Amino acid sequence: MGITGSIRELQDGLRDAGWRIKWIAWQETGRPEYVFNTPLTLATGFGGAALFLGSAYLAASGRAPASVMVWGIAGIALIIAGRLYAARAKQIGWVAVEARCLDREARELRSSGRGAATVWEYRLLCSFSYDGREYKVTPEPSHTLAFSSEDKLNAYLAERITPGGTCALWIDPANPLHAVFDKKQGI
Repeated sequence: MGITGSIRELQDGLRDAGWRIKWIAWQETGRPEYVFNTPLTLATGFGGAALFLGSAYLAASGRAPASVMVWGIAGIALIIAGRLYAARAKQIGWVAVEARCLDREARELRSSGRGAATVWEYRLLCSFSYDGREYKVTPEPSHTLAFSSEDKLNAYLAERITPGGTCALWIDPANPLHAVFDKKQGI
């Protein structure tokens, strides 16, 4: 196993730490997982970071007018716009399928240090049929924030998974193992 296999093994270990339901990978085995980008999203990410860091440096050095912070805010906006575009570009051809939720798990995560917070996350195991084949997946969540309480998490899941266990997934038709729970991701 080379360096890429070692990176992927580390990623898989970190992703599954503390979970009973193990992640079903959708990216190529033995290669590091990646964040979807296009040339445009790479440019907005690096350009936005450069604007933000440059304006922060100039503001901290006292060599620039206060209006330089506008460039920092523009940098953050550029980064966010790039991620919104990436989510849309990645999922443009995805299709909705009805799935069966086979298992679900919730866990509490506590941050350490000053101002520690507790949040709740979930992991689902779902199955569905697509193009004549059966798939089992651990879909990604469609939301970007964790839940502040177990009750809020359970209410969210109860609204989206029927008492009979069916739910909606969005899948990549080119790789049905890549699934998102409930609705397409926004960022």
